[in-house]
Amino acid sequence: MTASIRLLIADDDPVVRDTLPGLIVSAGPDIEVVAVVTNGAEAVDVVHARTVDVVLMDVQMPVLDGVAATSRILALGGGTRVLLLTTFDDDALREDGLAAGASGFLLKTTPPERIAEAIRTVRAGGKVLSPGPANRLGLRANGRGPAAATSDPDLTDREQEVLHLLCRARTNRQIARRLGLTQAAVKADIASMVRKMGVSSRLDVVVEAHRRGLADR
Repeated sequence: MTASIRLLIADDDPVVRDTLPGLIVSAGPDIEVVAVVTNGAEAVDVVHARTVDVVLMDVQMPVLDGVAATSRILALGGGTRVLLLTTFDDDALREDGLAAGASGFLLKTTPPERIAEAIRTVRAGGKVLSPGPANRLGLRANGRGPAAATSDPDLTDREQEVLHLLCRARTNRQIARRLGLTQAAVKADIASMVRKMGVSSRLDVVVEAHRRGLADR
């Protein structure tokens, strides 16, 4: 089978660099690993010089971390997608990555076949999140079980505009500029969406919007 997805792997762990490429290609014969690098700066250089469809990028690396590298790669404007790979199930890291424009997050414990599926998904323009935050969305804050609300939240027209941009990984500053608002107003709209969706964070708003099919409306 001719490889159709050109993948770059960036990770400072030599064990990951030595083993992950083979595991992914075995699980996804439609994926070609075009380069393996040790930090975010090298990843940016490769994307600048070569055609790369997806970067599978460690979050914590020397020289340039995965979040900062994601911003630089997307600023190149070549259509490369970034899928962040992390050891830690940390909401703060995910929020930073979303703001930088990452298309998804996976834990390093994710099986190779699921990593391959995630690579295909983000290449096609989708979003992927590791099981951690997705599972948490189904629980009430008091731990009493699944949330009951499944209907669309009653968002204002402006909140819908903010949500649309939020799901495209825009920062509060970018959203404010696009809509002619203050950053404080954007924060207030996001806080309102958190309350209306029954979730606990900006990240959860994005995940819930994709789950309910609201992201592309």
